[in-house]
Amino acid sequence: MNTEIIEKIETTIVDLPLKRIHKFSATTINCKSFVIVQIFTKNGIAGIGEATTPGGPWWAGEAVETIKVMIDSYLAPVLIGENALEVDALLQKMDAVAANNTFAKAALEIALFDIKGQALDVPVYKLFGGLARASMPLKWPLAQGDAKADLKEAETLMSSNTAQEFKVKMGYMTPQDDVDYIRALCQGLNNKATLCGDLNATWDELTTQKNLPALAEHGLDMLEQPIAAGDYEALARIREASAMPILADESVFSARDVNDIHKYNSADMLSLKIFKHGGLTRTNQIAQLAAAKGIACYAGTFLESSIGTAAFMQLLAAQDSIDGGNELVGPIWLADDIVEESVEYKDNHIWVKHSPGLGVTLDQDKLSHYQRV
Repeated sequence: MNTEIIEKIETTIVDLPLKRIHKFSATTINCKSFVIVQIFTKNGIAGIGEATTPGGPWWAGEAVETIKVMIDSYLAPVLIGENALEVDALLQKMDAVAANNTFAKAALEIALFDIKGQALDVPVYKLFGGLARASMPLKWPLAQGDAKADLKEAETLMSSNTAQEFKVKMGYMTPQDDVDYIRALCQGLNNKATLCGDLNATWDELTTQKNLPALAEHGLDMLEQPIAAGDYEALARIREASAMPILADESVFSARDVNDIHKYNSADMLSLKIFKHGGLTRTNQIAQLAAAKGIACYAGTFLESSIGTAAFMQLLAAQDSIDGGNELVGPIWLADDIVEESVEYKDNHIWVKHSPGLGVTLDQDKLSHYQRV
């Protein structure tokens, strides 16, 4: 049996520049912070992983600072001396010392799969059943908060064959301003592209019900997480009243959430993200459960670098039931990346890497340059 004994684990916080500001419902960012993980084995293999949040702990309670502490103080110590190839067993060890902390666990699990792929000389998608597809069409998040600027960006992306589908952040303005914003974007796109609106759980049920007709009339294609997570019955009432599909994000972290969404018919589609689910293994399990229950899945993003993006694309290449679209745009949304050769984008698609492991290599000079001091 192959063994790759873990000898050392290093974590580094880096702050990467953005090409432009990005608005979420709770914050606006002009740089993106990541925890970069390197796991070294006694045989000389180095696996890389990462974790990143939307811009602080507001979304799920974790931040890059807490992720680093959890890995250094609690998770890494239980992995040292263990066989990196036994990924499921190591996930159980991490669960035994720390509840939740899915972002931190995902960063380590990504690095473990990178090691396993390199050790077996296969891309990670082979570890999830093999290649089902080599690429996926891209959905681009518009989030400057200015309709003219967002439309200009959309036109550039469409003309360069980068993306023909878009999502826009909402929830940081008044509901009426949000509706007017959607109207301006839909009129500007003029049916040349689809547009999904993401409220990041900022409206209540009454506000959502009141504004659903106008959003649909203006041409919004789908609405993501309008209300706070947990109230599956309210989300089901919204879905029943909506002329457009409802995408659940903050409402689905675990398999139990998938069961509740199915029970109440709360959503048409689930947004999957490897960090909120705790890594590739558990994201795959949730995708399979959703598929069994007839619920479509979408590949969401926390705007990862090429490390996290390559990792999720490895799973998407094998798991073709996640077919509702994807927004893995981080490597071309960032002003600089942290790897030697970025993930490939062409023909409105993102493409999987076929080299062993994740298929990307950490750029040590950039790691040093962007390291937080």
